[in-house]
Amino acid sequence: MTRIIAECSDGIEIEDFFCFADLEVAKDLRPRQHGIWDLRGPGLGQRIATGPNAIIVCAEPDSRVYVRYERWDGHPSVDPTWEELWTGSLFFASGRVCGVSSVEGEVSYYSDFDLEREMTLWNTRVCSKFVDNDQESSFPRHIYRINLFTLQFWVPEDGSSSD
Repeated sequence: MTRIIAECSDGIEIEDFFCFADLEVAKDLRPRQHGIWDLRGPGLGQRIATGPNAIIVCAEPDSRVYVRYERWDGHPSVDPTWEELWTGSLFFASGRVCGVSSVEGEVSYYSDFDLEREMTLWNTRVCSKFVDNDQESSFPRHIYRINLFTLQFWVPEDGSSSD
């Protein structure tokens, strides 16, 4: 049975959410690596686009975004209460993954989650849950428009890295 090795959910809202990215590549500290600025966004009718060092996700419109990162010792089971948006392999140069916001050219990087392995191809799953308030009329409706994301990472069974 697999177990979580490390996890992080700092409870900080990612305002003007754009994507998840390798922190050092996004900040151009590893200039020969491709990242979020080299990736096209999701296509028509899609919610997610992935590439080296980057995951671009379309959050629900006008929602607040929160993330939870998890590093596992093997392939985790799927939680049926969450929507699985994507599962596949992603390369991360520094292994430090963060949320990124962007509005009118201003970019902000949120707290990073250290996968503790550089130059590694990670098995990755992106799950989403949307919480909306349409029943509590005594509360403003916008309070409950929250998009939660869980990013799960585990090393391929052969333990390979791209060093």
